[in-house]
Amino acid sequence: MNDRLCNLFELCETPEAPLCPMRQPTVEHGRWYADEQICKAKKFQNLPWIRKQKRIAVLGLTVDDGFFTVRMLNSIQATAITKNLKGADPDYLISELNWLEQQAEKQASAEQKTLGRRATRGKVSVRAVSLQGTYL
Repeated sequence: MNDRLCNLFELCETPEAPLCPMRQPTVEHGRWYADEQICKAKKFQNLPWIRKQKRIAVLGLTVDDGFFTVRMLNSIQATAITKNLKGADPDYLISELNWLEQQAEKQASAEQKTLGRRATRGKVSVRAVSLQGTYL
């Protein structure tokens, strides 16, 4: 393996990774496509968004499937990482915001379906009841 120094003079195995936890501008404004490099620094492997990057990379998505930002990666639930996952469209300026809104709607819809299934089985948890606005 050919180690190089990253921008902050830390030993880095992937200085070409578009989202680098050691470079704040890439975390705030960077875009990552599923076929690009992922940070391999051992001290950052437990970051939730890097773990999600790895799971998405395994899916074999291409540039045509869109890009992801750290905000987007953080908003994805682990169960939502499937072959149907698509990133934001790079051709539109506000595509990240649209993607985040759609993701929030999907999560709310999935949560409502789960609550409905639990209610029909009679297994509504305290958390589920509080989410509906009714407190015990």
